[in-house]
Amino acid sequence: MTEKNTDLPRFPEPYWRSALTFPSFSKLDTDLTTDVLIVGGGITGITSAYLLAKQGVKVTLIDAGVILNGTTGHTTAKITAQHGLIYDQLITDHGEEKAKLYYEANSDGMKLIKDLVEEHSIDCNLAAQDAYVYANTDEYKIKIQNELKAYQKLGIRGDYAENIPFSIPCKAAVIMKDQAQFHPLKYLTSLISTILDAGGTIYERTTAMKIEDGDPPTVLTDTGHSIKSNQVIVASHFPFNDEMGLYFARVHVDRSYVLGIKTEQEYPGGMYYSADSPTRSLRYTELDNGENLYSSAATVIKQARASR
Repeated sequence: MTEKNTDLPRFPEPYWRSALTFPSFSKLDTDLTTDVLIVGGGITGITSAYLLAKQGVKVTLIDAGVILNGTTGHTTAKITAQHGLIYDQLITDHGEEKAKLYYEANSDGMKLIKDLVEEHSIDCNLAAQDAYVYANTDEYKIKIQNELKAYQKLGIRGDYAENIPFSIPCKAAVIMKDQAQFHPLKYLTSLISTILDAGGTIYERTTAMKIEDGDPPTVLTDTGHSIKSNQVIVASHFPFNDEMGLYFARVHVDRSYVLGIKTEQEYPGGMYYSADSPTRSLRYTELDNGENLYSSAATVIKQARASR
């Protein structure tokens, strides 16, 4: 009988969480009063806590599990305003002005990350990359061409190509220039120390259950303790206080699968996303020993989405 390998992980684990030491925080064990309560310890929650703490705001962040282990801990970690074929559709549905606002908001977020990496000298494998959306069918080739026209209307710097530097079928690609990729958890763990130094507090294994209206509002937790705050930022993957949106009936579970491999040929650079279904996301990351790991994320069902 073959012996079972007990060294293998029981569950899939992301590369981002390997070989890193994360700060750990206790469960909430008392009632608190704070200026701003942030629910969720991913990139949205930690960035919000960082920006507020830097302005002298008293911040408390709580997470139902451990920080940096949800969507942020399992992301493909592309920093880009290109999210598939969206700009032609945004113009059709909402007009050019709002479509441009969407692009500008995402570009501002990318610039913020780059600025903070430079300000704090964060070693997080930040690298400039062009972002490709490619198609291998005639139907999506037309959509790619329409997307390029949308780029031109919105003033987005983009190029068009009829191939990509892989042995993957491609009839057309639209390229958004000067995007980026990084190691998200190396980046965020550096921000946590600034939050703590500025007087912010973080609690793990503390689930927000409900927001009670009042002056100030109060968040009840599963530990039996409450947190009063002037404002509450909901930065969890699922809106926990679901009294108005009925999200429980509109949001369903989705999942993506990621494979990391070492390739014989040198990776040509760039980040890639297929327009055809099923969607595939391609990028590389630099390992600590200097080698490159090539990752492919096949989205069988997209990450949790709300139905219209």
